[in-house]
Amino acid sequence: MESVNKTKRRLDIVSALFWFVLALLVCYGATLLGLGSATDPGPGFIFFWSGLVMAFLALIVLADSLREVSEERQEFSGTNWRKVFLVLAALVFYGLLLEKLGFVLTTFVLFSFLLWISAETKWLTLLAVASAAALGSYALFELWLQIRLPKGIFGF
Repeated sequence: MESVNKTKRRLDIVSALFWFVLALLVCYGATLLGLGSATDPGPGFIFFWSGLVMAFLALIVLADSLREVSEERQEFSGTNWRKVFLVLAALVFYGLLLEKLGFVLTTFVLFSFLLWISAETKWLTLLAVASAAALGSYALFELWLQIRLPKGIFGF
């Protein structure tokens, strides 16, 4: 059991270092694109801040894996891997269908599916929450922030 913990710890360190280096490369690439400012963001603005967040998270994982832990870590004993796979598949399909079906419809379907697999919710509640999330995010991005979202084949 001790060798398994050492191996897992070593893998955690290597993966944290990998993500940290990748985050630094993202930040560097973003500076080449141009950052702009908070009031006038450039093309690399969001990538730079995403890279910083990714670097911060990698440092947290690195610090946690370097720390000596006296108590045994709780592994993924209660993880429902079927649901994990379904969520990842839903996100992949969301990315693939976003341009074709449009933001509002695709987001509504994604939220409906995620609510359906995550909790036993009444259909009316599920549809109301998914509709509010899709329309609310549309209002936020398209109407208020004036960020163009994919319209899709239905025009919305």
